[in-house]
Amino acid sequence: MGFMDYIGDNAAQLDAVEYENELREKDPRVLQPDEQIVYAFAGRGGSGRDHYMLTNKRVIVRDKKGMTGKRIKYTSVPYKSVRAFSVETTGNVDKDQEVKLFAHGIGKVSFDLVKTIDVLPIYRFLSSVIIQGEMAGMNADGAVVFDSSAQMVGSSTGFFDIFGSNYAQIDKEMVESSLKSNPNILLDDEKVEMAFKCGRDSFILTSCRLLKIDGQGISGKKVEYLTILWPAIKGYSIETAGNIFDRDTELTLFFNLPDTECYAEGCPRNFLTRMKIDFRDGQADLFAVQRYISDKLLGPDEVAYSQHGNTTAGHIDTGSGSILAWLGDDNRMIDPSDANRQFHSEMPILQACENVELAFKGRRDMLLFTTKRVIFVDVQGFLGMGKKMEFTSLPYSTISAFSVRSAGSWVDNDSEVCLWLDFDDIFNPPRANEDDSQPPPIPRKSYLEIDFQKDKVDMLVLHRYLSERAMVVNHSLKPYTSPVSQNLLVPSPPGTSDKFMDWIGENAYALDNAEINEKFREAELLQDDERVAFAFKTGRDSLYLTNKRLLVFDVHGFTGKKKEYMSVSWDSIRTWSVESAGSSIDRDMELSVLFKGYWNNNIKQDLRKGTSDIFAIQSFISHFIIGNADGRTALANAQSYQPPTPDSMTSFLGYLNDAHMKDATELTATLRATPALLQSDESIEAAFKCGRDMFLISTKRIIIVDKEGVSGNRVQYKSYPLGFNAAFRIETEGHLLSGSEVKIYTEHYSIKQELAKGQKDIVWMIHEILSGKIFAALESNDTAPQIPVVVG
Repeated sequence: MGFMDYIGDNAAQLDAVEYENELREKDPRVLQPDEQIVYAFAGRGGSGRDHYMLTNKRVIVRDKKGMTGKRIKYTSVPYKSVRAFSVETTGNVDKDQEVKLFAHGIGKVSFDLVKTIDVLPIYRFLSSVIIQGEMAGMNADGAVVFDSSAQMVGSSTGFFDIFGSNYAQIDKEMVESSLKSNPNILLDDEKVEMAFKCGRDSFILTSCRLLKIDGQGISGKKVEYLTILWPAIKGYSIETAGNIFDRDTELTLFFNLPDTECYAEGCPRNFLTRMKIDFRDGQADLFAVQRYISDKLLGPDEVAYSQHGNTTAGHIDTGSGSILAWLGDDNRMIDPSDANRQFHSEMPILQACENVELAFKGRRDMLLFTTKRVIFVDVQGFLGMGKKMEFTSLPYSTISAFSVRSAGSWVDNDSEVCLWLDFDDIFNPPRANEDDSQPPPIPRKSYLEIDFQKDKVDMLVLHRYLSERAMVVNHSLKPYTSPVSQNLLVPSPPGTSDKFMDWIGENAYALDNAEINEKFREAELLQDDERVAFAFKTGRDSLYLTNKRLLVFDVHGFTGKKKEYMSVSWDSIRTWSVESAGSSIDRDMELSVLFKGYWNNNIKQDLRKGTSDIFAIQSFISHFIIGNADGRTALANAQSYQPPTPDSMTSFLGYLNDAHMKDATELTATLRATPALLQSDESIEAAFKCGRDMFLISTKRIIIVDKEGVSGNRVQYKSYPLGFNAAFRIETEGHLLSGSEVKIYTEHYSIKQELAKGQKDIVWMIHEILSGKIFAALESNDTAPQIPVVVG
């Protein structure tokens, strides 16, 4: 052990077999019966109290707290939650090495290693346990890759390319051979499909991952090998070369990688939002890169390029028709067959099996809705006469929710479509002047508003189309052989939208389900097998629950002429809560849902007491989100866990916010009847009472029961499905009044609960439940079931 390793907290490797035997003997509850430790490390050069374990199922970090180390924190990160990982070798001055993993919810987990450890076998091991099944991306073996590297072998990047970080394409076979020998970092069946180099850095697209090799320092001896999994990529864009002063092309990848949030001005909230790669024009096939990424994210292209299908024509481009529309860059509908031909042949953006179904054009830019994605075409340069063009692709699987807005009054004559996207691209803009307050964050591509000319675009057609394409259970894309029905693209009868919007705005509180379904059917807002089950109205706004989604209607402005209807499919919702009414004065109940997304992704609706059954609503939502989840116990011997008899100190601490255990069997019977909160195959595994509130872990979710107000009559029931949990942490008891603690991480929130002193074994029961349920949910990938239901 070196002094610098101790000071720098660099971990030394331990014998994995001996360490596992010792761990099972000292505390057999950390590992599952079939779990094995493959790598084990101890901090402080091997003499520290903190340990890092790589098992065949997860990463476990053991962190001893306090002077004595009695309080121990165990953090578990399942490999299925990891979306990127890297290792960093030793350098000339910087002698330590580092392992980093980026997982949903918990963010970055990293640890430093002493220089004597060979980190490349660790990297290969992580590749083997993380890059499995869908984590390797879709099979794109049939993709046609126009590899121009044969003409570029031996080509070198010039000084200005290195200075500008411009990559040039190199021989993929040569790169694959090198990466399977020195260094040996690829999987046995992994293929290098495209490879690029700039100086000592490399950017590589393989059949299993996106690989970035970064040489660091003056000598370049320190190297980082970063793997980003294909499912982490949520969108991508390419930008062609411009004039002589702008000769590079560009690829931008939009990620959904977790990182510590940043609030500094002029910075993104998440630094792992985007990756930009510049290519030297003429030394990289940009369209081949775009096609390969499309194949990995959208599914392989299985049709010859000359056999793309026909698209229904009939939309004639009549021009902008208005100077205000032209100045506002509002989109008008154009013939999709023209766009289909253009972007199959002139600019090969589309897959051969992909068709443009709807096309729109603004002043010079275009918007395409294809059978697989949304494409934004940005023509750059003065008046659109420049050579440079940007193509941004957003797969339908990235759309978490969408809404359609009608035109307003006065000068607000454009209508809009809004898209909520499933990646964090929020940016903190800089202040214009030093004395100004920092401006609010902007969503960038986390949330998009697209303007349309109200007299040139049928917004109901767009709503029907997005309902068909973006609202698919588990977001499994429809094959190209199953285009949307042409009936969906037929323009609505004149006045349909206005009549429907007027009915929504004026039908105060007369929410009859039969009438609602009839009106929605007339406006063709619902799919053929979709029905409204619940309807609520507050003032001018209303909310509807169908067997496929939440529909939120929002009336804007003083006149109320501008109206918006928003759709959130059930498979996008990550948590929900219902709240009962309070006193005779506080008579409103509340429904709240959080859907996946990063910009204004919380919907709340007040409900009038006496007109709504919040537990019927709660059961209806639960049916779609956790209905197919496994309701069996995760405990090996459930009968052996009984709530301890609390002493006076435990009871007292329970009212100071530390929870003490309650009888789970008794609560299961209660919550199946009064109130009817649980499903028939759902039971409480562990229950804790904290003052007036409760923390419950069922076989399908975590439930927080929060009593509010002086009387406690107002009660909120929050549900967090176990299937969306990504990582968790337990912390054992310490000295004095320090009880144990549990924290659960998801992609959009974290849940923390402190437990009262004297329940040291209970935290291990929670560890067992979470290990079993989270591993099972991640393995089955069954978090958004499709369940038939009959609604009125």
